[in-house]
Amino acid sequence: MSSNTILKTANYVRLNNIRKFESMSEEYYDIQPIQFNNTIRWNIGHFITIMDSMLFKRITGSSRLPDGFNELFKGGTKPSDWTISPPSKVELIQLLKIQLDDINSTFTGKLDEKLKDPFLIRDTTFETIGDILGFVTIHEVQHSTTSTYILKEIQRLNTNSEINK
Repeated sequence: MSSNTILKTANYVRLNNIRKFESMSEEYYDIQPIQFNNTIRWNIGHFITIMDSMLFKRITGSSRLPDGFNELFKGGTKPSDWTISPPSKVELIQLLKIQLDDINSTFTGKLDEKLKDPFLIRDTTFETIGDILGFVTIHEVQHSTTSTYILKEIQRLNTNSEINK
């Protein structure tokens, strides 16, 4: 897969997610059906966090996220443990847009560059910036899909009048 294809795919995924989450009512962002580990808000914040840590922190050495963001959404966290207010829907959507602009402005034409320190996740070695962008884009799709499943379950429960907020 060419680096141009990876960047086009990342843009397509992110723009699709921006549209999806903009159209979703914020009233659903914090409902956690019993069979899910997290909420829609957490899933959005999580894939923003992972994109930032794996791409920006690893490559440029600096985070692009507000203070405290990582502590809310890094792996192993959950909304029931939050002691501070999470970002609003508007703030999350804005971060999605800003991060996409930053990806394009920072990494266009650089995706084939070798990493100073290649790294291994399970059995896969990541050697280029494009390898990381491809991986975090797949990760974003996974969490976006989970958010869709959460929304469908919330709607099913609402239809059956079984929901507890």
